[in-house]
Amino acid sequence: MIIAITGTPGVGKSTVSNLLFEKLKSGGKDIACINITEVVSKNGLYLEKDIEMDSYVVDFDKLNKYIQSVGTEDLILDGHVSHYLNPDYIIVLRANPLLIKNRLESRNYSSEKVKENVEAELLDVCLVESIEKNDESKIFEIDCSEKDPEKIVNEILMFLDLKNPEYGNISWLEDYFYLIE
Repeated sequence: MIIAITGTPGVGKSTVSNLLFEKLKSGGKDIACINITEVVSKNGLYLEKDIEMDSYVVDFDKLNKYIQSVGTEDLILDGHVSHYLNPDYIIVLRANPLLIKNRLESRNYSSEKVKENVEAELLDVCLVESIEKNDESKIFEIDCSEKDPEKIVNEILMFLDLKNPEYGNISWLEDYFYLIE
């Protein structure tokens, strides 16, 4: 089972992925958690580096080979492109764009990168890409804005147990469109 935890940078993917990993591991599951950004940069699994945006253009062929070499069938893929890696389940984490803006600014992201990611959240980019690239029955979307990570993980576990897809109920445009004007 491959679980993709995707979403705009700043929504809490790594926090949730690590907590989910610990919970599944402590329950006896032989599982690994892969932070896509770290793996791509450390192992040269990219086509080029976008200097202006301080990011990598992922080589998905190389990344898929790396994932296959991990040696366990059960994986959590932590990253905003994880929904491109043919997962069994896709968890799309969402957060209030102002929260994302504040988190990214506190990480010293450039103003251009902050703007790009806030726009991506406003326009549901990770959700739309997930729907376009995958079977919709695999997708579960969660608003993480005001939820404790433990509660988020429990919602994910419930989704994995019940296989009840849910998405399309979160929209920030009406309240935050001014952020992209």
